[in-house]
Parts: sequence; structure tokens; C-alpha cells
Amino acid sequence: MSMADERIDREASGFGSQADEGGSEKKKRASRAKTNGSVKKKQRPKGVRVLLWFLRKSIVPLIMVIMLVAGLYIGYVVVGKQPEDEVFSWGTWQHIYDLIFADA
Repeated sequence: MSMADERIDREASGFGSQADEGGSEKKKRASRAKTNGSVKKKQRPKGVRVLLWFLRKSIVPLIMVIMLVAGLYIGYVVVGKQPEDEVFSWGTWQHIYDLIFADA
């Protein structure tokens, strides 16, 4: 049996070559893109888009601030065994700053 006969047998039985399968996949994707392209996507109002953009851009800094506050609390109350009401008082942190950066 020649190679051409084998190819014909494979195509007839539904087992095409990989190149044939890739070509049909490309055709399916192209037809899907055409049908999806004709359907207009509903746009959000400008205010909603601006709000979503702002939330996307601010999520990392917001998480960083939350982790800073949690770290201050855990470090001062749990590790340092100090009273909870002093954690966020300005005088406490000013005193710590003065201790660290005081002239020797």
C-alpha cells in the first residue's frame, strides 16, 4: 500500500493528520470570532468604569496599609506584651522613633 492510499484511508476513517486537525481548529476559531464580533458588548457607564479602574489600581496599596496596621498591632501587643490602647497613640510611636534615632 502506498503512502497516498494510507492517507486516504486515515481521512476516510476520521483520523486526519495533525496539520488537518489544526486547520479545522483555526476555521472553528475564526467562525466563532466572526459570530462574537457581530454581537455588540454592552459598555458600562463612565462612572462605573472609573470606579472599577480606581479599585483595581488601589487594591495593592490598600492591602499594604492593612498589613502595616496588623503588623503594628501584633508587634506591639502580642510580641511586646503592651496594652492595646497604646498601640495607635502618637506619643508611643514618637517615643520609639526618639529611642531609635537619638544622638548617642
